[in-house]
Amino acid sequence: MIVRKLVFSSFRNLTRTDFTPGERFNVFHGMNGQGKTNILEAIYVLGTMKSFRLARNRELIRWGEAFSLLKGIVEKDGVNREVTLLIEKEGKKARVDRKGLERLSDFFGCLNVVVFSPEELTMVKGQPELRRRYLDRAIFAADPGYLTLHHDYTRILRNRNALLRSGEQDGLDIWSDKLIEAGTRLVMKRVVYLDGIRELFQHYYDSIAGDGAEVDLVYRSVPGQASADREEYPFMLRTALERLAAEEQRRGSTQAGPHRDDLEFLLDGRVLKHHASQGEQRSFILALKMAEIEYLHRLHGDPPVLLLDDMTSELDSERNRNLLGFLEEKRMQVFITTTSLQNLMMGNQENYRTFPVHEGKITH
Repeated sequence: MIVRKLVFSSFRNLTRTDFTPGERFNVFHGMNGQGKTNILEAIYVLGTMKSFRLARNRELIRWGEAFSLLKGIVEKDGVNREVTLLIEKEGKKARVDRKGLERLSDFFGCLNVVVFSPEELTMVKGQPELRRRYLDRAIFAADPGYLTLHHDYTRILRNRNALLRSGEQDGLDIWSDKLIEAGTRLVMKRVVYLDGIRELFQHYYDSIAGDGAEVDLVYRSVPGQASADREEYPFMLRTALERLAAEEQRRGSTQAGPHRDDLEFLLDGRVLKHHASQGEQRSFILALKMAEIEYLHRLHGDPPVLLLDDMTSELDSERNRNLLGFLEEKRMQVFITTTSLQNLMMGNQENYRTFPVHEGKITH
């Protein structure tokens, strides 16, 4: 999958942006605050309709403008497709090959994209929300239908919370049943994905660290417990909701379910954030992203487009080389932001195209 052309209009601080990226590494460099990350965000939104920064529609539109327009020409299996996304304050409208879509599933998959940002390094010690957000993004890249499932669960959760805040009991059992049903489907998707990348993850950690350590990913659900299978999980969640009923009435919010679950990172059976060095933590997250990319490559038949947001300044020289070496071997298209080209351990210079960015413009 290769992005052949990109056109952005009125996205964030970007003025009209029209450029032809290279097939391999595209490096956007310049001082902070110039719009480098906005370019990556625009590509990500074009592929997923969502921002990796959790932004609302109106925040994506350049100040003073009514809408933003994103367009890309994407080649897959030798066929070019034009993907267009109109962003308005009220919502988004997608077109493929200049035609409206009957189903969103016709849009997703036209541009498979993965982002690797500094947030991923902070999720080791950060709040569970960061790890859930990473996991949801990774699953969506592999299974676009996951987005609908996630939206369904979120809608049910919102309605149940509204009932709890009102103090009413009538109808709460109905919303609890709906929450358990949708929550079970969501959790099972998460568990299946983790099972699918576990072997790849260990392989890439071995190749980076070379210390013989065993890594693992444990999905923690229903306060403190490891996830069960599809038969056991609904019972576990229902029991938790019953146990926490008084707490829910006091807080006015649902206290158990996929929205409160966590992903535990283990190194040799111990929790990573408590026992690992900073280098081990970075190797862990780097291996996790490499496993995600390889998983998508095997699933779709070609590697996704990768967005690297200032990661080269976050990784030491050895891990920088490991990452770029892996990407060189994958022969995938990569978009990178950096404040200085000196931060990059670039291999074959012919594979790299550089784009200076200043005040929302690619200056050449």
